[in-house]
Amino acid sequence: MTELIGVDWGTSNLRVMRLGAEGQVLDRRVDPRGAGRLSADSFAGVLDEVAGDWLGEAPVLIAGMAGSRQGWIEAPYVFCPANAAGLAAQLARPVADRDIRIVPGVALIPNGLGDVMRGEETQALGLFEPGETGLMVAPGTHCKWIHVEGGAITGFRTFLTGELFAAVREATLIGRGMGQPGGHDAAFDDGVRLALSDPAVTAHLFNIRVRSLAGQLDPDGAADFLSGLLIGAELAAEATDRASPVRVVGEEQVAARYERALALAGFAQVSRVSGEVAVARGLYRIWKALP
Repeated sequence: MTELIGVDWGTSNLRVMRLGAEGQVLDRRVDPRGAGRLSADSFAGVLDEVAGDWLGEAPVLIAGMAGSRQGWIEAPYVFCPANAAGLAAQLARPVADRDIRIVPGVALIPNGLGDVMRGEETQALGLFEPGETGLMVAPGTHCKWIHVEGGAITGFRTFLTGELFAAVREATLIGRGMGQPGGHDAAFDDGVRLALSDPAVTAHLFNIRVRSLAGQLDPDGAADFLSGLLIGAELAAEATDRASPVRVVGEEQVAARYERALALAGFAQVSRVSGEVAVARGLYRIWKALP
């Protein structure tokens, strides 16, 4: 039995899921019309096209960029610490005559607006039980490190690792002729260890060119070394508690890279979880927390 229609509307893609008890995914449909490609007045039509035959079965709850300023309707931000009940209390309704709601984002305000996220907060609340404590790492263009304590998001930090990797590789002298990453684990490990031992990452970026000139890095190895450096810089900034459970959510290849780097940094309890499973459980928990 369908209890909730869960929607994960990212910048690049749309996933609509029929959810049963505890957020179990009964069925799903995926569409390439992400929020970044749509105008505000086209979201309703796209949702109807993708899953119109499901929409009468249960209420609809949407996470992600559909709630951004450039999305369907701007949902508010909830400040840390943020739990399922706090998010449920601030759900936005894009249309008045349909049972469709959008999950708010989460903001961190240490001294003014420090950081924001939309979508990852739902995954984090789906990954950890209400009384559980741990760390979620969500690799991507902008990687999120999210701290959860007692089932509430207490803090998080965003790293532009994926975007910076692409920029260095595609638009700098250092990246000229650089191949594809993924085939040279030793070069990746060297990059991670170097960043962990010395925070001078911009100096190490130039070292890619030096190593290449010296014949110590081939083009593909250079890409892996760059990847290791940038991911290692994240670890150097966040590796304060290596004993807590860490759950990595992301595409298989990049998630595997983070798992490898976390192990090199000494994190003992690292596991990988499907993004679909995380967001489905999070949507279900937020819905059940409605006042």
